[in-house]
Amino acid sequence: MIEFERSFDYELIRQIMTYSQSIYDRISDDYSPPREQFRPHESDAIWYVIVRDGREVLGLWMLHPQTSVCWEIHTVLLPCAWGARGMQAALELPDWIWEHTTCRRIVTSVPSTNRLALKFAISAQMKVYGVNEASYLKGGVLCDQVCLGISAPAGRSPTRVRRSA
Repeated sequence: MIEFERSFDYELIRQIMTYSQSIYDRISDDYSPPREQFRPHESDAIWYVIVRDGREVLGLWMLHPQTSVCWEIHTVLLPCAWGARGMQAALELPDWIWEHTTCRRIVTSVPSTNRLALKFAISAQMKVYGVNEASYLKGGVLCDQVCLGISAPAGRSPTRVRRSA
């Protein structure tokens, strides 16, 4: 059973985000520290949402409010979640977000060179709404980012945020 929880366990968050060099390479840019030196930002404003299937950790989503109702999201799924379980979690996550936060619009930017992440976001029902040109530096090359988003169903009013989740 897929379950979500907000986490302040920054060591677990670091372990997920740096699980392997290939995962870290996909979530970092040219100005990120080396994998061994990476530490997640510790802030009450950032929501690190751990996803589990039973007791097994599948990965996390990092959410950062741009406004009280529009939040930016980033995905880090472990290899055990590549495939059906990861997609199931991605499809269930928005309802959890609508229920536990004030967020009513989730947005993300995917480097145009990361075709797998772009396909995943679209399969998770996010819609392309634009392109942020030459906005991501990887391997010394500036590339575009595809902007995607998903909105809460009409009539869903913002929820009061609970400090501990």
